[in-house]
Amino acid sequence: MIFLQEKQNSRILGILLTDSCVRMISTKEMRQLEKEAQDNGITTLQLMENAGANCAKILDEEVLLKGKKILVFCGTGNNGGDGFCFARHTAIFGADVSVFLVKKSSEIKTNEARRNFEIITNYGFEIFEENIPEYMFQKADIIIDALLGTGAKGAPKEPYASAMEKINTSSAFKVSIDVPSGVDADTGGCLGIAVKPDITICLHDVKTGLDEKSCGKIMVAPLGILHN
Repeated sequence: MIFLQEKQNSRILGILLTDSCVRMISTKEMRQLEKEAQDNGITTLQLMENAGANCAKILDEEVLLKGKKILVFCGTGNNGGDGFCFARHTAIFGADVSVFLVKKSSEIKTNEARRNFEIITNYGFEIFEENIPEYMFQKADIIIDALLGTGAKGAPKEPYASAMEKINTSSAFKVSIDVPSGVDADTGGCLGIAVKPDITICLHDVKTGLDEKSCGKIMVAPLGILHN
């Protein structure tokens, strides 16, 4: 069982939903900010690195990661890329981390996500593609949802739907990166099936449709880009 360790006095990166500095942002506004960041010289690869690193730091502040068995569920888009990067940074904190890519690595969609997959492959991380042994679910202390991001539309298809159901049936502590897979980030609506996390770590800002009912405890990880 994982117990949250509140460190509000020492928290540097993690920002609670109730903090006065937190605003809310639509997915359209977020895409515009990301484009502006790129125009100003911040690459998508840098944003992904910041996402993975800061999500890992925030989670370590909440539940000390050293010695924890972490299983990261990754999709083939940039949310999965965030997950690959996150996995590497949790290992820096002493976690025993494994990665489950729900499709073949040849189906990874973006260069940035592929690059981060190559990095964890080169480092010798335990990676499962398409299928994963049942015992991996049973021994996990923490499961990370990095399956679908804010760009997902419509009801999740296979193999995503089955992976999301598997996460929900686990007794492990659950964390979603940016948005719970299956939740519309703008409206908060469930797209058919959705991951039910204990914590959601939003990237840069809380998306307009998200609340604690669908996300659990909401925190924010900075990406190193500026608000308008």
